[in-house]
Amino acid sequence: MTKLFLISSTAGATEYHFSKKQIEDIYKKYGREDEIIVKETRYRGHLEEIVRAFLASSYQDKVIITLGGDGTISEVVNLCLGHDVAVGLIPTGTGNDFAKNFDYKDFKIEDTFDISIRPIDLIRVNGKYCVNVTSLGFDTEVLQTAYDYLNKDKSLGKRAYLKAVSDRVKNLTYQDLSINLTLEDSTKIELKDEFLVSAICNGGYYGSGFNPAPDAKIDDGIINFVTTRKFPKWQLLLLILKYKKGKHQSSKYLDEFKVLAGKIYSKKQFIGNIDGEIFMDNIINFKIVGKAINWAYFVK
Repeated sequence: MTKLFLISSTAGATEYHFSKKQIEDIYKKYGREDEIIVKETRYRGHLEEIVRAFLASSYQDKVIITLGGDGTISEVVNLCLGHDVAVGLIPTGTGNDFAKNFDYKDFKIEDTFDISIRPIDLIRVNGKYCVNVTSLGFDTEVLQTAYDYLNKDKSLGKRAYLKAVSDRVKNLTYQDLSINLTLEDSTKIELKDEFLVSAICNGGYYGSGFNPAPDAKIDDGIINFVTTRKFPKWQLLLLILKYKKGKHQSSKYLDEFKVLAGKIYSKKQFIGNIDGEIFMDNIINFKIVGKAINWAYFVK
């Protein structure tokens, strides 16, 4: 097995931050330095260059361990689809929401010595593959505002999301959407309403710790689709708190469906994001792709 440790230079500093030298020194200490390649991204497009070169190499049993956040792992996964490679993650991003699907308690580099490989699902969204969550509406507006804050002051970290929520609460906008869903039993339903949030979930967390789909699993062949319909504004803060903690499932203003595929469309363009990458469109087609990529689980 050959492991490429891919360190994203754009990721934030977390308790899981490791330098190139630290990784190499730990593997050398145990006489395992021949198992690894360690690369740091240094400019725009460098990550793709590194990944494509590794995929084209003659190494056997390839594994790419990404040190980055949700956006970085999404980029790596989309590059690796169709190749004989497993992908793993050491969370060093700002939000690290996809990492919440795994156990990183007391994590250390030595935990990467032994790896168990099992497939996980992805969601195909308008031609791209989503690793964690695709969403549109209020939460993406919060994300865009948080990015604006972080561009001005990267030291804000997760606090940027809390500031962004406070900002967007003052300017709520609802989206008039038509939604067609194919449920897990292949039944088809249609929704048409004004929605504050629509979240297409593979994993259970996004937005720096919000928990829209507490029951979501990344290997069950199911999408957890969550919507928030129009509600009295005085209930907003309570709903946000519940949504943050995954305690919103009993709310009469929120619905959750377990689905295989769906289509969201509107007469007007809406703002959305795929694993944190923001886009504008007036239609989203999505479907689950079961066991789409091999995932590298670290054996403690």
